[in-house]
Amino acid sequence: WSYTICRHPNYLGEILYWAGLFVAGSVSFGNSTVQWVSGVLGFLGILSIMLGSSSRLDGKQFKAYGDQPNYVEWKRNVKASVIPLLK
Repeated sequence: WSYTICRHPNYLGEILYWAGLFVAGSVSFGNSTVQWVSGVLGFLGILSIMLGSSSRLDGKQFKAYGDQPNYVEWKRNVKASVIPLLK
């Protein structure tokens, strides 16, 4: 089921995990600019790593499976690489 909404649901799960930690931890940031900046930069770092990894994996998968009709159809039907509704 999860591979019908995005091509890399494991990366989506990782992003959601870190987003949850950021939200849960943000209550302790208070008015500390350092903590907010550190938290946001940390989350953006994880986000960029996951999006970059999924992009590289898309390329590897295309090289390996790009000539297979099932793969081409699946990739055409599942537009989102990691984040559903963002193509």
